[in-house]
Amino acid sequence: MPKPLYDAIKKYSNNAVARFCMPGHSGQRGEDGIYSAAVFDWTEVDGLDNLLYSEGVIADSEKSIAEKYGYSYALMLTNGCTCAMQIAMAFAKQRGGVALAYGGMHKSFYSAARIMNVEIRECCDLTEAKKIAEQNDVGCIFVTTPDYFGKLTALGDVKQFAERIGAALIVDEAHSAHFPYSKLLPDNASAYADLAFASMHKTLPVYGGGAILFVNEKSNYEICRRLRADIHSTSPNYLVMASMDYANDWFSARGEQEYAKVKSAIEQFATLNKIGEIVSNDDFTRLVLKIQGADCNLASLQLAERGIYAEMAYQDKLVFIVTPLNCDKLALLAGALKDIRYERTTEEIQQGDMRMERSNKSGKIVYVKIEDCLGKVSARDIGIYPPGVPAIKKGDVINQNALNFLKKYSSRLFGLASGKVAVIE
Repeated sequence: MPKPLYDAIKKYSNNAVARFCMPGHSGQRGEDGIYSAAVFDWTEVDGLDNLLYSEGVIADSEKSIAEKYGYSYALMLTNGCTCAMQIAMAFAKQRGGVALAYGGMHKSFYSAARIMNVEIRECCDLTEAKKIAEQNDVGCIFVTTPDYFGKLTALGDVKQFAERIGAALIVDEAHSAHFPYSKLLPDNASAYADLAFASMHKTLPVYGGGAILFVNEKSNYEICRRLRADIHSTSPNYLVMASMDYANDWFSARGEQEYAKVKSAIEQFATLNKIGEIVSNDDFTRLVLKIQGADCNLASLQLAERGIYAEMAYQDKLVFIVTPLNCDKLALLAGALKDIRYERTTEEIQQGDMRMERSNKSGKIVYVKIEDCLGKVSARDIGIYPPGVPAIKKGDVINQNALNFLKKYSSRLFGLASGKVAVIE
């Protein structure tokens, strides 16, 4: 595959005599290594294109990535999939009607809906979705697949339903960026989605913030292109974009052999590991280890003390993202898992299963200590990150189980302000 943006940046970097443009590091390496890749970090100088109105080497890179992923169009982003979600929600605003969340959604879905003033509905299955569509004009259906544990949502029936009611299907496939590079991996959402987005930085060797918004119809592409120009930063990170371009080229050439190596390494890990059980899922590179009854947050902290970092600890599960660049370390992980001490969780607190009452109360927002929020109405979405799915939503009446959840995970929660809970007075 071509890598036009990376090649252009490399050429500019080699030929540069003096850089009197932003970024302020001027492409200099510095003394301590933090700027070792600064030479690739440029701005919109002549010949390096403009992300917000891409027509040159950035547009060529987007075309190459779209082709590999099976979509008609691709829009690079350096603000992560949160930016993609905001563009998608602005797209939903233009279409009109309510936005339907089919299954669990990332916090960015709810915040984008508030920012764009889009009314949302939520459902768990098609039966609920059909009931909602009978009473509401549904403009867009949002689905997250795969989830943080590597499980996919079947999109065929959802797509048929969307077409029947005239809704656009928008897929948050943030964790699927590696799928197109090996036949060993699942298919992405390109056969079903009108819009979709993937975080290349999550599973590929791409710098943080590197994401792609995919579009399948030209008219929708033109809308999203204009929305990107409105929403995205006017200072896109060229280092991030160059790494996206480079990773696409590298994995297009070597993905099959590299992911065969990953699969073999995970199978070997399964024979070495003596702790817990590996949870079956759809993406074998998302290694999920269930340790029945254990507090895996404490286990994750102990691994970190040994210099081994998990992607996520969630209740009695540890989640590891395995890539061609770290799969040779799985034997070290198996050894560390055997050596750490496991403590049983003292209480079962299930995120998303707190069955709180809902309230339409409005009023002044105040911030209270966690121990003082029982019975109060939450003014913000609150949950563990990762995975970033709200456990307490704006309008929920905080009950005892929710209070226990807040106390237990206070250091890992999004939605708090200086450790306090926003409630409606």
